[in-house]
Amino acid sequence: MLAVLASCTQSDKTSTYFQTEGNAIGTTFHITYGTEQLDSLKKKIDSIVVAVNHGLSTYQENSLVSSFNANSGEIWKDPNEMKYFENDMQHFIEMVSLSKTISNETSAAFDPTAAALFDLYNQAKIEGIVMNKEQVQECLKHQGIQNIQFDDQGFPYKLDSFVTLNFNAIAKGYLVDIIADYLTANEVTNYMVEVGGEMRVKGKNAEGKSWQVGINVPLIEARNGDFFKILELENVSLATSGNYQNFYKVDGKLIGHTIDPRTGEPIVSNLKSATVLHDFCAVADAYATACMVLGLEESTKLIKGNSSLSAFFIYEDGEELKGIYVE
Repeated sequence: MLAVLASCTQSDKTSTYFQTEGNAIGTTFHITYGTEQLDSLKKKIDSIVVAVNHGLSTYQENSLVSSFNANSGEIWKDPNEMKYFENDMQHFIEMVSLSKTISNETSAAFDPTAAALFDLYNQAKIEGIVMNKEQVQECLKHQGIQNIQFDDQGFPYKLDSFVTLNFNAIAKGYLVDIIADYLTANEVTNYMVEVGGEMRVKGKNAEGKSWQVGINVPLIEARNGDFFKILELENVSLATSGNYQNFYKVDGKLIGHTIDPRTGEPIVSNLKSATVLHDFCAVADAYATACMVLGLEESTKLIKGNSSLSAFFIYEDGEELKGIYVE
């Protein structure tokens, strides 16, 4: 949904800018930074990705979140796994804590405890059917961020053993923040870190200008270079969520990709794209997801009510796409 419009090949200053890219948490990352080349950067980023996956990836059976979802501690009996526990738990605690805050602030429009509901949707999409209403109701019985609490040691635990977690709507932004913090700690003052479309920028691009980030036209037929809006940014994070591509049809009816975790219903609304800006990418990531659940009117109220947030919404007005900047 996003593209950085900064050339790093056609400027006299490009000799001080470097790029690296790779795979991370089921997607890709791209990093551009302006400083002396950090030979250890790629290796460090790879180690960060491995660490975040080991703590938060539901695709890894040996991750902390997978063990938490399975109500099992068997993995920690293996000394080779136990050595990761402290680091895994740090990531896990931060994600649960931030998720609780944002879930409460968005009236549960953002809810990582809806993992079973999301799995049900994905299976229905594969089969080309509508989600079974009885199964949806069963999922709704066993979710809610209030079912995750912290014990005396500060470790998360469940009030309902059937609750499962999925941090897909916040983990990419979280990884962006960790990598960006690493660059900042190494005194890098100009950079762009992007993971799966979510990003954080600091300082200037290779041409000494603000980073230019394009927001794609939210239409199925739009090309990658078709931008609805180009933002000029410095020292901020942003994340975009949309509901115009990943849908499917059943008997001619559109089944939206965005699921309201409070009702279990797929959403197709006039809000087609939500780009949220914040100091931290994890926050922007989660709020962008919540905005697509809430719709244009409620999202506008949400952003206006929080001085740390701003957003650019693309919405459908009749047959015309319009954009509005909210702060």
